[in-house]
Amino acid sequence: MAKLLAILFTFSSINTASSLAVNITSALHAPAATGLPTTANLATVSITQSCDDIHTCRTLYSIVQTCLATILACVWAAVHRNIPAPKAVPGPRKRGRFMKAARWLWANICNQRELAIVLIVTLLAPEWVLAWAIRQRLRAGKLVMELEKARAEAAERWKEDHVKEAEDRGTRVAGRGSSENLIENRPSATSKPSHPAHSESRDAWRGAWSVAKLSQDAHAFFIIMGGYQAYDKDGPIHPLGPNEVVELVRVGALVPPTEDELSNQSKGDVLSKGVAILQTIWFVAQCIARLVEHLPLTNLEVMTLAYTIMTVAMYIAWWNKPLNVSCAIRVPGARIRGQDYHQNSWWDISYYVIGWQDNEVDLDYVQGVPTFWAGKVEDDDLIHADIIALLVATTFGAVHCIAWSYTFASRTELLMWRASAIAIVTIPAGLIIGLGMPRVDKSSDVWYYITIIASLIGAPVYICARAILLVLSCDTLKSLPYNVYQTVQGTDFIPHI
Repeated sequence: MAKLLAILFTFSSINTASSLAVNITSALHAPAATGLPTTANLATVSITQSCDDIHTCRTLYSIVQTCLATILACVWAAVHRNIPAPKAVPGPRKRGRFMKAARWLWANICNQRELAIVLIVTLLAPEWVLAWAIRQRLRAGKLVMELEKARAEAAERWKEDHVKEAEDRGTRVAGRGSSENLIENRPSATSKPSHPAHSESRDAWRGAWSVAKLSQDAHAFFIIMGGYQAYDKDGPIHPLGPNEVVELVRVGALVPPTEDELSNQSKGDVLSKGVAILQTIWFVAQCIARLVEHLPLTNLEVMTLAYTIMTVAMYIAWWNKPLNVSCAIRVPGARIRGQDYHQNSWWDISYYVIGWQDNEVDLDYVQGVPTFWAGKVEDDDLIHADIIALLVATTFGAVHCIAWSYTFASRTELLMWRASAIAIVTIPAGLIIGLGMPRVDKSSDVWYYITIIASLIGAPVYICARAILLVLSCDTLKSLPYNVYQTVQGTDFIPHI
């Protein structure tokens, strides 16, 4: 990701001058509209002439490039997907270079399928992905407390079974002055194929004891995203849910990875995150400066600004979640046979729309956690997550109203923009009311069913509105007012693409 952004940065510097020349030449030689007043013509010429320096004007190419780079940086850096299901055991290899190349290409496409799904959903319905992120955040916070409680119980049992060694350990802690040193010689999370269950009981209890400083947010997120996978001699069985992992910690049969080991698995480097953050800061600062100077934004910039608000909220919710982990830690397990699990009813789709899909999933019958799995949060936390996400969504929709009075090619396009902006504001607001009313009126379940029906109707309307806004944002680039090309001085000191 960092390399891609660096290439875009270099490419933009090379092409800015040539694009600028093309735009200025087109503007100078464009025929003036016959019905345009003389004062307007003079203003147009004045603005055009002010764009004779690369430092005082921008080009259509640079506008589109910065918007695309900002969206790409925000979405790519903010989205933290779950761990994909383990790869199936490969069948007999087919001979021939073409077949080998085809198998390699297909395997790589399948590996990126889940990431592509998450990115597409984020582009179309970012508030829905934000609700998923908040649910994981709330579940991780409670899982940390559950792990600490299980660790304390395991440590107490270890002390009861190994009184003398516990006393010696306490003496060493007092001498060192820090309990963190107790884990420096701990067995590595990847040092044994049979990890995390060790054959030696003593090592297992020590592992449970050392969880004290490891049960932080990153480890809780790692569990929720499918970090532990049950295996047997025939291959992967199913991912372990949070409750199963907590039970393993309670009985002293799990040695969790350290934060350093989790960081090694996570593919989120400081450079790519830094580039994404700087690009976002620069873009927001530029938009605010243009509004202060009464210079218009393009519709594409308005839409991009809305995305930055949503993706920043996602990034905050997923701050400690490992990024792009590709494989889980193996745990010996037993295979459940004679049963199958299906999820294909229309009612299940409604649960996905309102974020209640986790209750319809049994991890014992799937090979990997679902794409939008959040760990089966409690009902109150689920409602809280949805309400928070919908509140942010109203801000996301309200940003599109910046272009309420902008110039469009036709009045039909203007009305379509306004109607779509209203839709993506009112639909989340209506769902907030539907989710909040059951807390006021607890005597009836009617609001529960109203919310489900409203979500089924509102979801396709919302998606259509988002698609219309996207199409109009691109279509309006054909006829931009001249003052759109004027730049605001003072924001270029921030490194950006």
